[in-house]
Amino acid sequence: MNDFNSLFPQFLGRCLELKTVVTPIAFLLLTGGLIATVLTTHRSGSAHFRLFGRVLLLTVFIVFLPTWGNWVVSAVDDTVKNVLKADPSKIFDQYNAALEMKKAAVGERHWWEKIMDWRAAPMEWVLTAFFYYLGWIASALMWWAYILQSAILFMGYALSPIFIGFLAFPVVQNVGRRYLLHLVGVMVWPLGWGLAGLITDGMIGFMTDRSFLSSGQFAGNEGYSLQNFMGVAFLGVWIIFTTIAAPIFIQRAIQNGDSAAAGLLSGAFGAARAGLATAASTFASGMMGKGGAGMAQAGVASVASAAEAVMGAGLSSGGSLIGSLAQIRAYQEPAATQRRPGGRFPRNDPTGDKTVEALLRRTRNPYSQG
Repeated sequence: MNDFNSLFPQFLGRCLELKTVVTPIAFLLLTGGLIATVLTTHRSGSAHFRLFGRVLLLTVFIVFLPTWGNWVVSAVDDTVKNVLKADPSKIFDQYNAALEMKKAAVGERHWWEKIMDWRAAPMEWVLTAFFYYLGWIASALMWWAYILQSAILFMGYALSPIFIGFLAFPVVQNVGRRYLLHLVGVMVWPLGWGLAGLITDGMIGFMTDRSFLSSGQFAGNEGYSLQNFMGVAFLGVWIIFTTIAAPIFIQRAIQNGDSAAAGLLSGAFGAARAGLATAASTFASGMMGKGGAGMAQAGVASVASAAEAVMGAGLSSGGSLIGSLAQIRAYQEPAATQRRPGGRFPRNDPTGDKTVEALLRRTRNPYSQG
């Protein structure tokens, strides 16, 4: 697929033009903040020297922020893909590699173990096809995520001089810090996929565990099938959910200090609940068929249940991906700014002055009538 610059060749140039327009405003803000700080405060010579050094550092930051930001984006993306080996679009390769490794680890097998392995083969073929299409969907979602990341960063770089200039004034320093933290959170979006990849690796290891087949029991194949259908019902939702939501949760972690892992697990649990609930019935329908046809029927049913959970078939918001993502915005709002039922002041006291005054009187004198 094409990258952002090839799809929108003029976008970066227009963003650079906007940055050129707002950069003089940033220098005026830095100069004004420097003058105001020097005139309104009594500092030593070393303190003034540090102040001048800070202004110089902010000036360098204005010039080199796009270059440094692009380097961070490349480094994070390379680390996640090549070091952590976390890539939702490679779920097909991960499953096949883990399956071959588990098969090779078994070594010499008895004749009944080979029979059990042959009975499990049709189900593994269905799972391989499922992961192939799941990886294709994840690849498309990641492509859109990278396009969105580039657009947000380019526009963010264009306006960044103004917010860096805010850092020179104590009154609006927090605004500038939040803006820069937002940009940093967008830069490290792929870290969310790296975090989600830890769960994906663990679930693939669970699905490819062939302990049931090597037990030598007749029901070993059924246990192995149930184990795999439980895993695929979870991964069908987990991969799609985390491919979309993991960047958002890692950005919230950078901005607000929230736990990205807790957010991912709680959000995905609600989305995956419907898929996991149908794993047992899917397994039973697969067992009623014969050979590969029965396994294929079970595989299609498992995919359908996962898709149903993702598309929001559940009546409550906690049971679907859409509902879980809809709650992200509510979580981002500070608790103090969220509107509560009955929290408005009376019509005759729109500013709340009278209400606060009455509350203070009742605090001093509990028997007062307000």
